[in-house]
Amino acid sequence: MRKKIGECLIQAGLISEADLQVALVEHKKTGERIGAVLIRLNLATEKQITKALAYQLGFPYVSLADDPPDATAIVLISKDLALKRICVAVKLEKNLLTVAMSDPLLFSLVQDLEFQTGYRIKQVVATRTDILQAIEVGYPDKALAKYEGGQSTGLAVPVGSKAQNRTPEAPQAALVPLSNTEIFEKAANPAAAAGSETSDSAPIIDLVDLVVNSGITSRASDVHIEPAERGVIVRHRLDGMLKEVMDLPKWVHEGLVARVKIMAGMDIAEKRLPQDGRLRIKTEDGKDVDFRVSTLRTLYGEKIVLRVLDHRKGAPPLEELGLSAAAMEELRFFLRHQHGMILVVGPTGSGKSTTLSSAISSIKSGRTNIITIEDPIEYQIPGVNQTQINEKAKLTFANALRAILRQDPDVILVGEVRDHETAKIAMQAAQTGHLVLSTLHTDDAPSTVTRLMDMNMEPYVIASALVGVVAQRLVRRLCVDCRRQYTPEGETLRALNMSEAEASQFVFYRAVGCEACNHTGYRGRIALYEVMRVNDKVRRLIAQKAGEDMIRDAAVAAGMISLGEDGLAKVKAGVTTAEELLRVVTEVSEMRTLCGGCGGAVAMDFMACPHCGHRLNASCNKCGRALQAGWQFCPFCASSAASKPGKKQLKSKRQLELPASNVAEFKNQGR
Repeated sequence: MRKKIGECLIQAGLISEADLQVALVEHKKTGERIGAVLIRLNLATEKQITKALAYQLGFPYVSLADDPPDATAIVLISKDLALKRICVAVKLEKNLLTVAMSDPLLFSLVQDLEFQTGYRIKQVVATRTDILQAIEVGYPDKALAKYEGGQSTGLAVPVGSKAQNRTPEAPQAALVPLSNTEIFEKAANPAAAAGSETSDSAPIIDLVDLVVNSGITSRASDVHIEPAERGVIVRHRLDGMLKEVMDLPKWVHEGLVARVKIMAGMDIAEKRLPQDGRLRIKTEDGKDVDFRVSTLRTLYGEKIVLRVLDHRKGAPPLEELGLSAAAMEELRFFLRHQHGMILVVGPTGSGKSTTLSSAISSIKSGRTNIITIEDPIEYQIPGVNQTQINEKAKLTFANALRAILRQDPDVILVGEVRDHETAKIAMQAAQTGHLVLSTLHTDDAPSTVTRLMDMNMEPYVIASALVGVVAQRLVRRLCVDCRRQYTPEGETLRALNMSEAEASQFVFYRAVGCEACNHTGYRGRIALYEVMRVNDKVRRLIAQKAGEDMIRDAAVAAGMISLGEDGLAKVKAGVTTAEELLRVVTEVSEMRTLCGGCGGAVAMDFMACPHCGHRLNASCNKCGRALQAGWQFCPFCASSAASKPGKKQLKSKRQLELPASNVAEFKNQGR
């Protein structure tokens, strides 16, 4: 066990036991270090205390009065920084820079100096008086004039030194202008930012703070720290899209990753396996912001992703989510139920948790006991009992749900139905007098039933428990300050299955970009919704294990508006663009219409109805290629035998043209 400094002084015969007791009494009164007390009471000299400290901690002691610093070494650290941290560079031997310090326990200073100079640091101990004297003597103005950066950065780097070679160019961190330009000016030269007079921390700590705070400032949902072959790229996910915001030098990567791991409680020595952790920082306004941290080994080193969980943002009201009047009415109908299950479905990052939190906020009252199980808690809702799962402590969704059922709940929110066990308990709770809300990963509302069956849930259980399903996607909202009118044509019209005549009846906008939206053309996001009520007919179809198409047909017949239709209404209202709509719906063919033969729901790119065989588009009898209206000959095979579709309604007015009131509603939201 390491001896205390007082014991070292007694053992060396420098003070007596009585002297130490006097110093300890004074130490308890003032809180000063014991060494400082002994010096103030003239019981020991500064040199004696410093030697004892060096002996206690196992560092060499040097007398700078007898062995002054080398002139070529001392200027490797700027005078400002040396005075601020009470340290001085003594000598340089190959890659090892010896630095004298009055307090060798300042480990952050060692990291600071290694980061800035590019050399390994060897610590030695000297008296504060000797260090200050060496600084005063060893920094002549003419010597400083030979070096670059000492005045402005706090670090004097000789031209051609190793540190300069490691950063031949100041990295351009601000690839995209954001509101807080100071952050990116500092990130462009982290050594300068960290060594400046306003910084009290090591530069790697400052750099991590800059990266993290830039994510909060820009309202990013995720911050990506990605090692590349020649640098480190920092990207933000803004409005669902990744945007490169910093390009840092390669040599900061290892320290940056280590710092984040320490903050997140991870194992800094484990670099091969993925790790998960959490960290919390306090913002300038005193509020806490949590981050969920994930690491992954890649070709050029460990990649880090930080998911921003900003508790300062409350769940938005239901009215601000982008629901049409009809969809809002349906959702409120679901929430009025005393029991049953409501599912919000969609891919990762589609806003499901936000919709659920808004729904819970809309029904909370002093008369109901609402309990949530989340991973993580994204919105703090006053008046709601919120629980976060902890798989390390074996608190899973299923285990937490069992415990909650003994807490006399009225409403239960389960963050996600991930497995059969959670689905089974949630369904049982929904059937025994509780309103249960949860999320599921499916493409659309009708496919929710198939997904639950894949979890080995019995169809009759699903039919009896399910009240309704809300499917959603997120699209970027047009910036109203710079959006510009245009007339879509060609591929866009074909993708929307609209003619030029139909398109001319509406005003379409495209994204442009301005200062208000950081030159993206978009500002914020809005959800597309597909709300399916489980009525008697849908319930019978579920119990009979009917396919998704039959369930969709029944839901459409009852008035369900698809994701594609809801998106098209928002495009026509100028809230988003056709490109955004097609970006989120084309892959799963949510945009559908009705067959003119049987009235069944069909995808817009279908050539024939899968239910009755009715031909949906004009096509050539010989080669089968699609023909446009008015063509008398097939341009692909020169045949004149073109077959025309029978009487059918390619786009039902109910489906693709929402009532004017809904369009006006979205236009108001766009403002």
